[in-house]
Formats: sequence, structure tokens, C-alpha cells
Amino acid sequence: MEVMKVDPANPDPEVLLAAAEAVLRGGIIAFPTDTLYGLGCSLFDVSAVEMVARIKRRDPSLAVISLIPEPRQVHGLAQEVGDVAERLMARHWPGPLSLIFLAAPIVPARVRGAGGTVALRCPKDTLCERLLDRIGGPVVSSSANLSGRPPAETADEVVRIFGNQLDLVIDGGPRHGGLPSTLVDVSGPRPRLLRRGVIDVGADLGDFEDATAGDD
Repeated sequence: MEVMKVDPANPDPEVLLAAAEAVLRGGIIAFPTDTLYGLGCSLFDVSAVEMVARIKRRDPSLAVISLIPEPRQVHGLAQEVGDVAERLMARHWPGPLSLIFLAAPIVPARVRGAGGTVALRCPKDTLCERLLDRIGGPVVSSSANLSGRPPAETADEVVRIFGNQLDLVIDGGPRHGGLPSTLVDVSGPRPRLLRRGVIDVGADLGDFEDATAGDD
């Protein structure tokens, strides 16, 4: 495993290339996202996605969220992008909003969520954006922690937790995440707000089901 330091505002292209190559050959990397540090692999590599769950000691049946480099990529990964989804994407992507769609056939069945879904987010972060651009496709992003433990905020913490189970760690300095991304299921006829997060999307949803009622 290699740890490579970068300036998150101006990441070295060589580091991005090394990370992209690791992902594209089936490896697992750790990198700072727009919230905390995450573990990343290709959504299309079932074995790598399952390995992320294994090293995190996480239930492999739980859904994962994938990061995409640009909003238009959703059209190749989702069966349908409805009006509500289009409105949310136009107003809040790139940004801390995760959307759940019915997965297109290209998404491997074994990495889909309940009901054959895929969860996608287009992050607003220079390092993330450039890394995703270099990889070119959806990257599963799961918080860098053992299941039930606090997520790592630094590259050193990532190394202490996972060590040589990872192929590469990008050290972009500390990340002190606050609230998680807002999560909305747009896979059905009526949107469902599943998690309240950084942004309030209630005004954009129209008639929606609030699955967070009673969480406070």
C-alpha cells in the first residue's frame, strides 16, 4: 500500500493517475471526499465492492452510494430520470445530495440496492471531481471506518484502521465532516426523503413521503 500526499485544491495529476489505475484494475483506494475520508472502488467491479464491505465488516446486502463525475452520467446508470429527479439534480448537483434510482441493466445485479436500485451523488469538491474525471465512471464511496465506528478524518487514521488491505491512500489533509448528504429515493412514483442532511430539499420534492419522521 502506498500513501500519496496531494494539495486538495490543486491535486497532482500523477497522484490522480495512480489512484485511477488502482481503481480500474480492481483495487480499493481511500481518498478525502467532500465530507470525510471514504473507501472507493469501481461500481462495475463486484468483487471489489464486496471486498469493501468485508474489510469494513459491513453487511454486504446494505446499499452503497456511488460518486459520478458529472450529472449527465446518471442517464446511463438509471432506468429513468423523472421530473423530480431532474429538478433536484439541476438545483443541487454538484453537491451533498444522494439520489436513489432504478438501476439500468449496466449496473451489476449484485451491487444494486433493494428493489434493483442504484444510489448516486455528484460531489462538489475539487479533489473528488478531478479524481472521478480521471477514473471516468461511477466510484463506490463508503466511509472509511469499521461498521459502527466513527469515520476516519485523516489519512493516518485510514492507515491505522485498514493498513495493507488498501491499494493506495490519497492524503489530502484532514476532513472534518458535518452532516451527511441528504438522501432521496426517486425510484418510485412518489419521492421518499430517507435522510435529512446538509441541504433541505423539501421545497423541491412536491408531494413526498417523509421517511425521517420521528427521527428527531
